Amino acid sequence: MDFMDLIEMPRVDNVKVYRQIQNYELNQLVTQKLFGSLNLTSHHLIFITQTDLQKPREEIWIVHSSIDSLEKNVTEAKFQLMIKCKNFQIYFVDFPTAYCCNSIHKSLESLSNLTTENMKLPFFCQTISKINQEDWNFYSIEKSYKRFFPNEDSSEWRISEINNDFKISPSYPKKVIVPKNIDDQALIKSSQFRSMGRFPILSYYHKKTNSFILRSGQPLLGSSNKRCKEDELILKCALPKGKQGYVYDLRDASILKTAVSKGGGYETEVNYPLWKRINKHMDRFDQLHISYSKLIDACINSSTQFFYKLDTSAWFYNIRQALYLSFLIADEIHNKNGCFLIHGWDGLDNTLLISSLAQILLDPESRTLDGFIDLIEKEWLHAGHPFSKRYFKSAFGTTPQKQEGPVFVLFLDCVRQLCEQFCLSFEFNEDFLIMLFDNLYTSEYGTFLGNNQNEREQLLVSSRTVSLWTYVKNEENIKKFINPLYKINDDVIWPSIFTQSLSLWSNLFLRFQINSKPNDEAKKEIVKLVETNLQVKIKVEKLRNELLELQKEAIDAGVLNSENY
Repeated sequence: MDFMDLIEMPRVDNVKVYRQIQNYELNQLVTQKLFGSLNLTSHHLIFITQTDLQKPREEIWIVHSSIDSLEKNVTEAKFQLMIKCKNFQIYFVDFPTAYCCNSIHKSLESLSNLTTENMKLPFFCQTISKINQEDWNFYSIEKSYKRFFPNEDSSEWRISEINNDFKISPSYPKKVIVPKNIDDQALIKSSQFRSMGRFPILSYYHKKTNSFILRSGQPLLGSSNKRCKEDELILKCALPKGKQGYVYDLRDASILKTAVSKGGGYETEVNYPLWKRINKHMDRFDQLHISYSKLIDACINSSTQFFYKLDTSAWFYNIRQALYLSFLIADEIHNKNGCFLIHGWDGLDNTLLISSLAQILLDPESRTLDGFIDLIEKEWLHAGHPFSKRYFKSAFGTTPQKQEGPVFVLFLDCVRQLCEQFCLSFEFNEDFLIMLFDNLYTSEYGTFLGNNQNEREQLLVSSRTVSLWTYVKNEENIKKFINPLYKINDDVIWPSIFTQSLSLWSNLFLRFQINSKPNDEAKKEIVKLVETNLQVKIKVEKLRNELLELQKEAIDAGVLNSENY
């Protein structure tokens, strides 16, 4: 299929575009009205204002894949299209005729809903950055293994390549870390007993207490109450003597019977006697999408019942629950004697969310820029979070399959809450998190394409597209994402999850409604103060050294008594 087959009308003149912008002089939102032409290309809608001697020509570029929903309003007197974008920007476009409006609407509906990965922007985009294979190989399981187990000979874990052809579990990476005493045949048997072939694998190892986090898919007991001795053996061999094992099942206990009736299930005490199962409910991705839509509706229509809508969206409930469960796991691992297996349904969503947040609390390396990128690669990209499905639509849209769900957005918001509470402990800043959000839904880079590593390899993303980390690691760009107040903190962090300790992510969810100028100026001032402080410290150190030299010369000359210095 050619892109031009989807474009009925490549250009329309005499178009009016309306959008809300911040008037910094009045300190309020105003509606901006622009006149010009609208142009459609393979991946962009481009609005160009008419030439005006008093104003410079302005261009608005909208990537088709950033369009979340389209609403057409055609009457005898009005031919209008409302464009809602995944970054929460809204445009109103008035056309000169109904035919123009209908043609552009039809084209945009097709172009903004392309499901074929090979037709997406990163494969056609000419970015300033060149493909760098090192950035595509930023994460390596060997590097993680070495960090967890510096002495390989004494380790009770090994790297298995059982999934090298992705046939055991299409959503798992090629290599995984498993107990050393478990052979690959046992892993195959366990994969047949776990949802989507996702047998238990190591996610994180806490060296200070020799405790760990495993993750997997749900066991497939079914109504016949099946069991798998190899699966039971994996959990038995993983657990060191004297340790307590906990299975954190991220589903409400009331729905377990339903899960069993559909072929799923849970770990029974009889078959897993060393592991205590605890049900901790987290909303599924589809429920989270509803919560997200309500949240954005509250933010977009903030003048009416804002706090009531915010509360009933349940978005803050999900933040609190995610941080709370992560806190419990971190506390048990660091202060007590617990080891964990985390799963929900398939282990693709909330499992990765809770595992990631627990690691950020426990591991100071995950709070550095490189460590956080490494965490995203390990716990989300390599772990098989279905990015293409979950972020095909944002808060304004939905698909018939209802596969969308902003689990990673919730993760970013949780991390932002932690950054607010521990502003000195994170090397990266809020701008970095917002940049990740923007590239999650629409990107020039191939990092978030596909639903797992298997799909990304089939698409040849590492040879056909540029990695997002290449952009981040660019010398000029990286300055924008570094927290100037960062101080290395090797301690575990313990967040507050009380309602008054949490806040709305206004710089993201209200990004087109609030005046960002004071915040931007404050950031610049902080950078200046930090740089000034650094220069003063350097100057003080230099003067101190000069003073010591003068004192030494005076002592050598007999002017000063060495006993006094």
